[in-house]
Amino acid sequence: MKTETYKYQVVQNFIDGKFNINQFNTLEVHSPLDGSLLSSVPISDKASLDKAVKAAKTALVDWSAATVKERVAIFYAYRNLLIENLDRLSNLICEENGKTYGEAKAEVEKSIELTEFACSMPQMVGEEVLEVSRGVECRIERRPVGVVASITPFNFPSMVPHWSIPNALVLGNTMIVKPSEKVPLSLVEIAKLLKQAGLPDGVFNIVNGDKAIVEAICDHPDIHAISFVGSTHVAKSVYIRGTSNLKRVLALGGAKNHLIVLPDAHLEMTASNVLASVTGCAGQRCMAASAMVAVGNSDPVIDKICEEARKMIPGQNLGAVISKEAKERIEKYITEAEEQGAKVLVDGRNAKVKDKENGSYVGPTIIDGVTPDMAIAKEEVFGPVLAILRSNNLKEALNIENSNPYGNAASVFTQNGAAARQMIDKASAGMIGINIGVPVPREPFSFGGWNESKFGALDITGKSSIEFWTQLKKVTTKWNPEAGVNWMS
Repeated sequence: MKTETYKYQVVQNFIDGKFNINQFNTLEVHSPLDGSLLSSVPISDKASLDKAVKAAKTALVDWSAATVKERVAIFYAYRNLLIENLDRLSNLICEENGKTYGEAKAEVEKSIELTEFACSMPQMVGEEVLEVSRGVECRIERRPVGVVASITPFNFPSMVPHWSIPNALVLGNTMIVKPSEKVPLSLVEIAKLLKQAGLPDGVFNIVNGDKAIVEAICDHPDIHAISFVGSTHVAKSVYIRGTSNLKRVLALGGAKNHLIVLPDAHLEMTASNVLASVTGCAGQRCMAASAMVAVGNSDPVIDKICEEARKMIPGQNLGAVISKEAKERIEKYITEAEEQGAKVLVDGRNAKVKDKENGSYVGPTIIDGVTPDMAIAKEEVFGPVLAILRSNNLKEALNIENSNPYGNAASVFTQNGAAARQMIDKASAGMIGINIGVPVPREPFSFGGWNESKFGALDITGKSSIEFWTQLKKVTTKWNPEAGVNWMS
């Protein structure tokens, strides 16, 4: 297809500070808003990855030798460029991902916040020094891991890359990023802004592609650490393959987040928070609520959720899902649950938006009478769908939550402090919410789940990420010859 039919320029790999003309097979990039053709993305080969790694390895020498304050200065300039381009970057996310403008803007603002955290690194990575005995000093220095890679998903074209890029680079590493083939355009703009901010060539590189490039990243002998965000199946594969090649790997997978609603929950606050958790980003986020466990008589809350859900209009205050295939998959879950006896209280199937008939939309869907054995109760739907399960008490509700294999997030809605404490202590999840539907920690606190939602040690953001992107060098010094000689000398 001729490039002039695309709205945006053909996506190219970004290697050693330059966009490379592609000589590969390509995939078309369509907007989920209306099906329009945006661009095409290359399916790169291993030679492209080798070229990017070589550039990163060369750039590592000078970049890692710079002081952390020198590296931060570049990212402070980059942070200002993100602010200047907030509207343009937000609109681009809308087009390639299908978010509403408000959601896209919030994503870029979160990217700015993540960059600001990286700019505070000089206050967090100072050397530890101690005189351990008379005339003998021990010091700990943090050094970069080396050439690293990040593999990012479609649901957050800007925010998830910023989970890794600022921290990894400020800490002295050089990087190759492989974005989702569905949303490659935002990362192109990130590369341009990083270069404009003064980032040296080769420090940041983009290699587009499919499964083959992911496998090549896991196998490459000169890549020393990998961050990954995506489905649990792929996260597990990346973790196994990467660690078998002796790399550090932190792979975040899927989720099945449960919101437990107790009878004493505040009606309006609970309904609004639950619905926002279900429908935000069209339910396409690993922190979305996909299962609600109603304890005892929670019908007033359910009625209120349904009332508010009917006010959510696809194409207005509800964005698109990423593709027609995703729409079909989500609606299949709904139909299957209905056939198995669940009751669809609010039905979002067959949603259409005027003048955007080729878009991919699913309306908010609320399903009651779901049982734990149904697929919709066990599997990640990744759409604006809430499955409601029933329980008699909090203990039963926690058993339902803890029986799911994931462990990203869990929340409870209650006015009872003892019940909240029980949730904190007993729920098998890495992030807990009390009267909040999306318990995402803000910097400097770190993001990361448990169980089948995360493979690897540490977390991907916040202070915990410093440990992942650095290695410790321990230095013991003795200048005083009068200190004597002992078994530690």
